[in-house]
Amino acid sequence: MSRDRFELLLRFWHFADNEETPDNDRIYKVRDLLERVVKNYQNVMEPDEYLAIDESMVPFRGRLKFKQYIPGKAHKYGVKLFKICEKNGYTHDLQVYAGKNQVDGKGLALRVVMELIRPYLNVGRTVVTDNLYTSMPLARELLKNNTHLVGTLRTNRVKLPEVLKTKLKKGQIIGKESTDGVVVAKWHDKRDVAMLSTKHGIEMIDTGKKNRNDEPILKPQIIIDYNSGKAGIDLSDQLSSYNSPIRKSIRWYHKVATEILLGTSVVNAFIVYNMKKLPNEKISITKFREMLVDELLGLDQLTNISEEPSNSNNKRKRVKHVFEESVERDHRNRKIRKRCLHCYSHKTTVLGSKSAALATKKNNAK
Repeated sequence: MSRDRFELLLRFWHFADNEETPDNDRIYKVRDLLERVVKNYQNVMEPDEYLAIDESMVPFRGRLKFKQYIPGKAHKYGVKLFKICEKNGYTHDLQVYAGKNQVDGKGLALRVVMELIRPYLNVGRTVVTDNLYTSMPLARELLKNNTHLVGTLRTNRVKLPEVLKTKLKKGQIIGKESTDGVVVAKWHDKRDVAMLSTKHGIEMIDTGKKNRNDEPILKPQIIIDYNSGKAGIDLSDQLSSYNSPIRKSIRWYHKVATEILLGTSVVNAFIVYNMKKLPNEKISITKFREMLVDELLGLDQLTNISEEPSNSNNKRKRVKHVFEESVERDHRNRKIRKRCLHCYSHKTTVLGSKSAALATKKNNAK
């Protein structure tokens, strides 16, 4: 397939019928795709005890009603995704944020957490959230469903105890536990850190490290478990960012679909693949993507590039396409990659140089 034809087909890449557009669904263009993919995510792996919930960004700077701006992200503008991941980075569910909304008087943060964690309630799991989501109402809602909450906390939340206003020196910690088992604590490290947990006290744990004065470094157990559980979201985003398949487009659903299919889905497949391998057999995400491309294009199969009629007696060869480079440049100042060396060499012996030159296509794509 030529590059121009590929770009033409990509331009008309759709996942929903525009003739059946619902009036109140802003993400209908990827709704069906999202539901199918998430169903496969959940069928492949049963989640661990700790599950982290946070947002990720799909870069997009075009015109879009629900485009978001988050200054702390690598991509500041784009479409926001809510994800639930476990410690190893595997994504079990995700939602596309389509605008602020409230349901039954519940805020956005509480609603997102409860929707994402719903299939995993009532079995004693622990949800890890940052200060955007953590609140007393969320903690109590999860406790009703036999699920714990661990997270950092914003001190301007309502219904918080007065202990958060206490001034502390470096290394000091103070906290208060409610009658229903919700602990709100404040710890001063380099700055004040407010936190909430429904499964911890305010005990300090030796991290096994020492500072410059050769003194042991102590941290609250809440912070240690928070850092460990929250790492899954960051790991998933990090793996997805390597060799990102997202390309420039004025269609937001192209970017979201590409991130779901070739970003998050590939990362999940990579995690499952490495889980079934011995430690010395595990591979990098880049190598896994290369293997996946070879599999999809059939380059890893035994193929026969000869134009002679194939039969059971013909020996098949492993083909590796290597394009010849030249010093010539095209009108866009890109190096011109000419015909495949292996295909041209083989067809020369079978068809002759003139016919081989016509039969072996050149490739000028970057």
